[in-house]
Amino acid sequence: MTKKISTLADMAKLAGVSESTVSRALSGSKLVSERTRERIQALAQDADFSVNTSARNLRLQKSNTIAVVLLISSENDQSATDPFILGLLGVIADELTKKGYDMLLASHKTQDKLWLARYFDSKRADGVIVFGQGDDPSAFDKLVNDEMPLVVWGAKEPNDRYITVGTDNFQGGKLATEHLIAQGCKRIAFAGHLSFETTLRHQGYQTAIKNAKLGEEPHLDVHFTYQDGYSVADNLLQSKAFPWDGIVAASDTIALGMIKAIRDYREQGNELQEVAIVGYDDIPVAGFTHPSLTTIKQDTHEGGKLLVENLFKQINKEKVESSVMETILVERESSQI
Repeated sequence: MTKKISTLADMAKLAGVSESTVSRALSGSKLVSERTRERIQALAQDADFSVNTSARNLRLQKSNTIAVVLLISSENDQSATDPFILGLLGVIADELTKKGYDMLLASHKTQDKLWLARYFDSKRADGVIVFGQGDDPSAFDKLVNDEMPLVVWGAKEPNDRYITVGTDNFQGGKLATEHLIAQGCKRIAFAGHLSFETTLRHQGYQTAIKNAKLGEEPHLDVHFTYQDGYSVADNLLQSKAFPWDGIVAASDTIALGMIKAIRDYREQGNELQEVAIVGYDDIPVAGFTHPSLTTIKQDTHEGGKLLVENLFKQINKEKVESSVMETILVERESSQI
C-alpha cells in the first residue's frame, strides 16, 4: 500500500503531474484524459487521499451546492411532501449527484423580498431552482438579475427575465375540460386554489366551457392536499350542494380527495349522479387507485433533468431558453360516465 498522502502537492509529485491536473482528475473533469484520470484516481484511493473541497470551493468562490426553493404564500400551498414535488426533487437530487453537487432544500414566504439575494451574497449556492413564482410573477421577476443562475418550475410569461421549465397550463386545463365534455358532462366545475399556474389552468377550463356553449360553474377554492379535496367535496355533498357531473381538479391530490368523499357519501346510502373527474400531474399512484385517475401528465423525470440542465448552462455561461414540455391527457377510469 502507498504511504498516506495529505497534501495536493505530494499527490501531484506521486502522480508525476501538476497540482491542477490532480485536482481536475479527482473531480472527474474531462479536461484530463480518461486514462490519466483513472490512474490518478487509483493512486489517490491507494494513498487514502481526497481534495479538501471546502478549501478549494472557498478559493474558487464556489459552494458546489444548488439551492432548491419552494415559494409559499400560505401553509396550504404545495409542500415538499406533495407527491408531485417529491417526484421532481428525487430526479433533481440524482442529477446533481452525478455532477458532484449537493442539494440544499428550503422554503420561503413570497413576502420575503431578500431571500434570493442571500443565497448568492453569502455564496451559499452556485445556483437556485425555484418551484413556482408565487401569486404575483411580476413581483418575482423584480428579484432576479442576470448574474443569478436560476431556473423556475412553472409557467412562462412573455416578458420574464428568468428561465422556466414546465407544461402549458392553459392547454392542460382546456384538454381536461374538453375530455369531460366529450364524455357527455354538462355541468363541470373547476377545483383548485388560484395561484399563477392554476389560474392559467382555470382559463383553459373557461375557454373549453365557452367553446362548448356550456354554463360556467362557480370556482371551488381547494388547496393542493388530499384532505382539502375531501373536506370541500364532503361539505358540499352533505349540504346537498353538489350538482356537478364533471370536475376538473388542479392537482391529482385534490382529485383523489374528492373521489374518496364521493365514494364515502354513496357508501352512507346516499344517491348521487355519476361524476367524472380529471386530475393534474399524473403522480405515481394515479394509475393504481380505484378508480384509476384520468389526469394531465407532467413528466417529473424529464422536468427534473431539464431544470438541472438549464441551470448548469447558465452557470457555465451558455445560451439557454425556457423549456415547455408536451401537455398530455392520460385517460383512465375516473373520467368515464
